[in-house]
Amino acid sequence: MPPLKTFWPRYVTTVLCVLGLLLTTPVIAQQNELQGNSKSESDSKKPASHERWITQQDENGNIQVRHLTLHSAAEPRPALRYQLIPDAFHAKPGNSAIYYLKAMGFLEQHNAQEKLTQIFRQAHQKASEAGIQQNLLEPYVWEDMPPDQLPLEEVKEYLSLTSFQAELLKEAAARRDFDLERNLQDVDSVIGYLLPEIQGMRQLARTNSIRSRVAIAEERYDDAMETIGQQFALGRHLGQDDFFVSNLVGVAIASIGWSDLLSLQEQTNAPSLYWALASLPAPLVDTGRAEAVERKILYEEFITFKRVTEAPQPAGYWQAWVKDLADERFEWMLEISDPGPELRRTALVAAIATSYPSAKKYLIEELGFDPKQVEAYPTAQVVSLATVKFYDFWRDEFYKWHCLPYWQVTESSDANSVERRFRDACKNAGWFSKPTEQLLPALFAFRSAQVRAQQQIAMAQTVEAIRLHLHQHDGNFPESLADLSFPAPLDPANNQPFQYERAGETFVLEGQSLSNRRTRLVLHNAP
Repeated sequence: MPPLKTFWPRYVTTVLCVLGLLLTTPVIAQQNELQGNSKSESDSKKPASHERWITQQDENGNIQVRHLTLHSAAEPRPALRYQLIPDAFHAKPGNSAIYYLKAMGFLEQHNAQEKLTQIFRQAHQKASEAGIQQNLLEPYVWEDMPPDQLPLEEVKEYLSLTSFQAELLKEAAARRDFDLERNLQDVDSVIGYLLPEIQGMRQLARTNSIRSRVAIAEERYDDAMETIGQQFALGRHLGQDDFFVSNLVGVAIASIGWSDLLSLQEQTNAPSLYWALASLPAPLVDTGRAEAVERKILYEEFITFKRVTEAPQPAGYWQAWVKDLADERFEWMLEISDPGPELRRTALVAAIATSYPSAKKYLIEELGFDPKQVEAYPTAQVVSLATVKFYDFWRDEFYKWHCLPYWQVTESSDANSVERRFRDACKNAGWFSKPTEQLLPALFAFRSAQVRAQQQIAMAQTVEAIRLHLHQHDGNFPESLADLSFPAPLDPANNQPFQYERAGETFVLEGQSLSNRRTRLVLHNAP
C-alpha cells in the first residue's frame, strides 16, 4: 500500500465524492427499505408522508422509488416564459466563483457562523449520546424532508443565519463562467491539490435545498424555481472546473435540485416546466475541461516524463533523469514510506532494473520497436519509454469512449472489455505499468454519474409532458408515452423510451439502470 503523502489526497476525495453521490443522489430513506420488485404490490402503495425516497432491491441492483401525485398543468404563455438557468443572451459576463466563495465565507457574519457551528455541534453530540445517525436530527433531517412536513418557523429561523447567501447565489447563477484560477501548470503536485472549497459548495446546495422547499410549502413557486435553477447553475459551473472531483460534486448538486423539482411538480398550481427543462444544456455538467487536465496528469505531476525520448541519449542523461524523478517524490510507486533522497533514488534504480526485461519485451513485441535499437538503449530509457508508451495507449483506450454517446458505449463489446484487458496488460507489464494503474481514474464510473444527471432531467421533463397530457385529456393519464402531445425525451442511458406502464391505479416511469441502480417514479393522479 503506497503512502498517502502525495498521490492519494485528491483521489481519496474523489472516491468519497463518488460514494457521496451514490448515497445522496437522491437521498434515500434508508430506514424504510422495501424488498422486492413487484410494481403491482409495492409501487401502488404510497409511503408515509414524511418519506421522499425509499429503496427497493432486486437481482439487478437497487431501485430508488419516489411516489408523485400529479396535477394537470397548461403550457405556459409564452411557451419559454420560464428558465431555470440564464440563456446565452441573459447570462452575465463574469466569474461566478467569486460569488460562491463569498456565500461560503461568511465575511463579517461571525455571529451567524458561531451559531451555526453550535447548532451542528449540538446535533452531533445528541446523535452520539442517543446512538442514532445525526441525519435523523435537526437541522440535518430538514435536508430531505418534504415541503409540507417542514416546521416552517424553526426552519426559517435557521435559514436566517445564512440569509445573506440568497443574493450572492442569485448573482452567481446569473454569471456565465466559473474559474478558480488554479493555474495547474504552475502547481508542484497536481494530484495532491486540495479542494476544500468544493466540499463547501455541497453545503451551500444543501442549505439552498431547504430554501426551495420552504418556498414550495409557502406556495412561492417562482422563488422555488429560481432556487432550483441555482442548483442546476452551480452544477453546470462545477463542470467548468479542472477536476473530476468538482464535476462529481456538480452532478450531486444538480441531483439535489432535481429532487426538489419533483416536489414542485406535485403542487396543485405549479406551472409547467416542460420547456424550461427541454432548454437546459446537455450535458448539464460538462466534464470536458477536467478530461483535458486528467489526460495529461502523468506529465503535469511528474514533468521528468516529458523528457522521455526515443532518440538515443548517453547514459549520463538517464542517470540525471533518474535522480530528477526521485526528487519529484515518486516514492508512492516504490512502496516505501517517508524516505530520504538517497533511499528514493536507490529504490527507483532497483525498480527500473527489475522492470527492464518486461519493458524491453513490451517495446519489441507489443510496439514493434527495432530489437537492436532497444538493446542499445540504457536500462532507464527502456523502462521510462515503456512507461509513457503504456500510459499513452491505455489512457486513450479509456478516454476515446467519451467521444461517443453513452448508450453506444454500453453496447460496444470493446468498451465493455477495456477494463479487463487493461488489468491483464498491467499484470503482464509489471512495475512500469504502475503509474498508469494509479493515475487513470474510474472513467466509466464518472461518465455514468454524468449520464445519471441527464437521465434525471429527462425523467422530470417526461413528468411535465404527462402533466400537460392531464390538462388536455380531462385528468387522464396516457396509456403510453407515445400518446403524449409533447414528446417525452429518450432515456440518455440507452437512447430508448423510458419504461412506462400501468400498475393498478398508478403509472410507473422508470429509467435504465446505471451502475446497478435505477430510478422509478410512481405517478398518482390527484383526487
